[in-house]
Amino acid sequence: MYNAENCMEATGAYYSKWLGQDGILNRDWKGVEYVYSEQRNTVQHGYAHRFDIYALCQKDRIVVSYGDRIGNWLEAMKSQIRDVMPAEEVRQIMEKIFQRNVFDNMKYVFKNMPDIPSDAKALAPEDYREYEDFWRKCNPGCKNTEWLKEYFEEMAQAHMCIGIYRDGGIVSCTDAPDMPYMGEQVQEIGINTLREYRGNGYAAMACSKCLQEMAAHHKIPLWSTAADNLASRRLAQKIGFAEYAEVISVTL
Repeated sequence: MYNAENCMEATGAYYSKWLGQDGILNRDWKGVEYVYSEQRNTVQHGYAHRFDIYALCQKDRIVVSYGDRIGNWLEAMKSQIRDVMPAEEVRQIMEKIFQRNVFDNMKYVFKNMPDIPSDAKALAPEDYREYEDFWRKCNPGCKNTEWLKEYFEEMAQAHMCIGIYRDGGIVSCTDAPDMPYMGEQVQEIGINTLREYRGNGYAAMACSKCLQEMAAHHKIPLWSTAADNLASRRLAQKIGFAEYAEVISVTL
């Protein structure tokens, strides 16, 4: 079973690596820190673009991780983000400075195992055809599925592909996004539910079973979602997560 202290430590270690300074979030300090990181100059494993600026905001501290492309904008940021402020103000400052889209994401830490009855099933490699049918329904516009079988088999072997069956097929299923850091220790949970089956609690049932599997195999769960994805944020809280930080990021 999970230990709340270990979950907090692992979550802090994971996002410290994102910021480019190991352990910075697991130290007791308050205020604003700017951290140069070469990782801001590259695309992290599992992502489609760089994060040239990655500002992690908590109640009493902010860490701004930046790369080479920040250039002369750095001084403008330092002059305006020099004291702890709400993430919304950080986002507004970045929008004003960079004049481009700003990403706003919520990060969660796992606190306690939910008590949610579930008939979800951990899928095995031989369940691929059922998963493929479900995946195609979730992604009707995608034509290239050459990678899907290998991806599914890896998830199934890691006990991370948990499905809810209704009406003869999978209607909700977890997945395991690629992790750029600490992949042996932590894993983010993804979830998809067919549109016509939403609102029935299936996502919570699948995720609850997934958390049990992760605990049995000694993986610390993570949850991340867009700040405006209220359904995902409610689900996170329902299955035992609490808000850890808000991340404001920019790709230049």
